[in-house]
Amino acid sequence: MKKWGRGEFWGLSSDFDHDFALTDTQKKLLDDVRELCRVKIKPLAIKTDRDYVYPRESMNALAEMGLLGLIIPKELGGLGESHVFCSMFVETLARYGCPSTAMIYTMHVSCLATILFRYHNNPLLKELLTRIDKDKLIGTLSYSDPATGGHFWFPLSSKVKELDENTVKLLKYGSWATSAGYADFYVIQTLSPSHAPGDYSDLSCFLVYKDEIRANTDDWEALGMHGNMSGPLVIEGIFKKERMVGSPGDGRLSNDECVDPYFLLNSAACWNGISLACMDLAKKHVTRKAHADVGMRVCDYPTIQDYFGEGVCDVNASRALVLMVAKELDLLSKNNDWTLFADLTFAPRMSLLHWLWQVKFVAAKVVYQITDKMLQACGGSGYKTDLGLERLLRDGKASWVMGPSNEVLRQFVGKTCLFGLESIDYWAQHLNDRVIHNELKKMNVEQKKELAQRLLKEVDMEEKGIDSKHPYQETDFENPFNTCPPAVNDKVIKTSDGLYHSPALKPDTWTSLKLKSYRDVSNKMGSFVFTLPNSTDHAGCFAGQYMSVRANIKGKEHTRYFSPVSHTSDYGKIELVMRFEKQGIMSNYFKNLKPGQAVDFQGPCGGFEYQAGALEHLTLLASGGGITPNMQLVREVMANPNDQTHITLLYFSENCNEILFKEELDKYEDKRLNIIHTLGEAPDNWEGEEGFIDTHMIDQYVPKPNGINHKIVMCGGPQMILSCLYSLHSLGFPSESIFVYGQFGTEQVKTVYGRKVALASHHCDKVL
Repeated sequence: MKKWGRGEFWGLSSDFDHDFALTDTQKKLLDDVRELCRVKIKPLAIKTDRDYVYPRESMNALAEMGLLGLIIPKELGGLGESHVFCSMFVETLARYGCPSTAMIYTMHVSCLATILFRYHNNPLLKELLTRIDKDKLIGTLSYSDPATGGHFWFPLSSKVKELDENTVKLLKYGSWATSAGYADFYVIQTLSPSHAPGDYSDLSCFLVYKDEIRANTDDWEALGMHGNMSGPLVIEGIFKKERMVGSPGDGRLSNDECVDPYFLLNSAACWNGISLACMDLAKKHVTRKAHADVGMRVCDYPTIQDYFGEGVCDVNASRALVLMVAKELDLLSKNNDWTLFADLTFAPRMSLLHWLWQVKFVAAKVVYQITDKMLQACGGSGYKTDLGLERLLRDGKASWVMGPSNEVLRQFVGKTCLFGLESIDYWAQHLNDRVIHNELKKMNVEQKKELAQRLLKEVDMEEKGIDSKHPYQETDFENPFNTCPPAVNDKVIKTSDGLYHSPALKPDTWTSLKLKSYRDVSNKMGSFVFTLPNSTDHAGCFAGQYMSVRANIKGKEHTRYFSPVSHTSDYGKIELVMRFEKQGIMSNYFKNLKPGQAVDFQGPCGGFEYQAGALEHLTLLASGGGITPNMQLVREVMANPNDQTHITLLYFSENCNEILFKEELDKYEDKRLNIIHTLGEAPDNWEGEEGFIDTHMIDQYVPKPNGINHKIVMCGGPQMILSCLYSLHSLGFPSESIFVYGQFGTEQVKTVYGRKVALASHHCDKVL
């Protein structure tokens, strides 16, 4: 009998469990886990879902049973368990406890696998593994990329530079990291320090800790899996090479040997657990609910019996597939013996990758079907929240879309079974001649001529780009467009009132500035005004440049880059705007600043260097918080009536409440400034544009590339930048007229325009 407290479990009986694959010790441990789920984890799951609470309490309870170190070898303080048991444990956690906790655990154990893969000669990694359960440490992965989404193996938004034999400089933007800001340690995937330009298959992994990441889960509102606390991550700074998990370039193998096997296997187990949990709840309902008019319970109807019969067959087929692949993984890895991986060529799991794709696909498909069928079986009672079925239904819908999505996996499986395992071109390195030939057949002579001319033009652009590229460009980690170090506005300026204005900041020295005032800019952003040492001082930066801010928080130094929004003749002060991140250390530090408290500043550190009158037209494309450097440029031009530069500002915001500086922008009545707002959610009375900045908007509002001295400056998220670049490219705007804020700007331009094209400089002119 399967127990549930003092009585028998009310769901599917043990007759339909496949614990015949377990030892008696493992069966006893799963019984204990089921009891923990009953008394603690399942009750907490309701609060986790309702209030978006991270299930730390549930994870701590697992640590107290020694289960956070489930796959860690016994000699390092873990349980040394197998793939089979690990998958059954995750299924148990999702079925009897909490799906969010099961998914968080899946990411945790996948993170541990990447560390165990290469811990052998790294004391730092080995020491961390010994503390997992003792210190109740939770790990997670950050592999996804805001520019490539679920194609997590393609990190367009990362870069690493080797500083010396012991240290590297690292920048990583991640999206959709589970436990973002809540996990204690993270394994992140980046490009390798010495990767060849454009080669995204050369990957490395690094270990970082909670106090070294910027995370934000304020926007985590989802259909289900509310406890996951998924959100974007930013990791930047200087790290010791001992933080590298494996050698440079080892990330690709780590992907195939650890991340994919553990994530795909255990996420499938999680989805199977949700399927079973739905059937358990539905069984309890249909066996107790009766229709008095016909004297039958709901379960007596043949239709309901068909639902359950088909559901059990489907979910057990999925469980059997998980079990089969897990047993083969155990066989290949000698029952998860991590000592074998001291041989750096030992990678047996990756041979089952195409099977693991099927494992995840099938489990996701089954949970999609079963959650719907059990809702139908329970009728109106299932639709109500108190039965608990709707929560499981919402959680189960994550299965299909969680990367790699079922669309991606279905294509992978289909392609490999038709053309072989080597046919998957993860990093766009191989030409598909058949597709090209087929598309060319569709074209008439004129279309072929047009295509040929466009290709020859692109070839010419790339050939000229090779010849014209400045040797300094892309050598500065933070400023890839720069053709020289950032210029410093170190002049003492005399104004018409006879006052002299000295520069306050220096690029190589920290200057302490006191907070003067704070105001809300939106519900997610705030404006901070700092006083310069003297009321007559200017910042020492040119319009468009950014600066660095430093703070010592709990004995550790943290830095952030800011583009000031105050213009250069705002003497005696600097205004910064910050987007608050719920788990951002500097963000929370700034939130708690009081007037009179000091922060260290340094600059200029880089950015676009605007010169009054140097351009005929300046186009600014911005989204969200990307308005900040552009706002300074607008203020700079508007404050100088002698500057005849015309500005087009095309600015995307999610909704009216998210438009930053709207009142100020609306007040400008100057023929030199044309402002076009576009909204993601536009009200009925909205007179601006609607939707993301697209080709039509750029074509309509941005001056054509007709030889005028014109610069396009962009600031926003990776998706916005790439989308606008594709539009600009299709409309004939040259690559050398486009400047993109951020460390990935040149890489984004080359992704769209070609690897060898000419790049813009950080100046107004086009002279390199």
